[in-house]
Amino acid sequence: MDPDSSDEMIDHLVDFFDQVAPLYDGWANGQHARVAARLIELVKPKKGQHALDVGTGTGLVAHLVAAKVSPGSVIGIDLSDRMLSIARSKLSKNTQFLGMAAERLVFRPETFDLVTMGEALAYLADPGDGLSEAHRVLRAGGRLAVSCQRRSLSTRAQDLFFQGLAPLARRHYLSLPRYGSDRSRFGEPDVLPQMLESAGFTVDLLTEMVTGGRAQNAREWTDMMAGAGPLPHTLIKALGPRYRLELEAEVESAMESLGDPDDAYRYHHSYLMAVATKR
Repeated sequence: MDPDSSDEMIDHLVDFFDQVAPLYDGWANGQHARVAARLIELVKPKKGQHALDVGTGTGLVAHLVAAKVSPGSVIGIDLSDRMLSIARSKLSKNTQFLGMAAERLVFRPETFDLVTMGEALAYLADPGDGLSEAHRVLRAGGRLAVSCQRRSLSTRAQDLFFQGLAPLARRHYLSLPRYGSDRSRFGEPDVLPQMLESAGFTVDLLTEMVTGGRAQNAREWTDMMAGAGPLPHTLIKALGPRYRLELEAEVESAMESLGDPDDAYRYHHSYLMAVATKR
């Protein structure tokens, strides 16, 4: 990806997160909060530690860490001003939230005992640089905790929906910046550990978290899927009432094509979680 298209992608992502910020914590019945809580259970922050939360968003991970490390401290960084504003509104005395890119951290080497990246790695402009920076600012023996969505465990209904996004964009003459398809594999067990090892970490723990459910109808389904990422969000929110109804009719038809009613509107939220130590 050339620098201009990378900048365009980052602007697109920041705009997406600014827009969904007020709904982020409640999306899919609090799915993001559940992922954050599980990640903290796995990494077990200790009292007195100093932590950095990369891609902090609304501070879901940062505030959980802050409660564990007090009187230690947590710094959360993000590029979305609206996400950061919500994070700051959740009062924790030992947190600080800053606008900063993961690939250009201003901190000195070996500043932190713990770095967390909750659902952030695949959104970074340069994931390799982001991991290298996390390695640089960690103290010797410091730990990194990462969660990534595992898209290969999506349901047939989700696969059908995402396959229809590109044709939908073309039909409405929408040209949107997109990262390469390789990022959809970051949450796979044969990919994430290799990325961490290449960045100078030893993977200590690797586990999965899978939850799921069913939407009741096409409107509920499209409302939920609009929060799944910048592409579906931009497309669905750009549709006027008439085209939104057309999309919902297409969704209903696609769900019927699955054959088994139990598969219709069924979704999985699947994540790979890793805890690693700086070598």
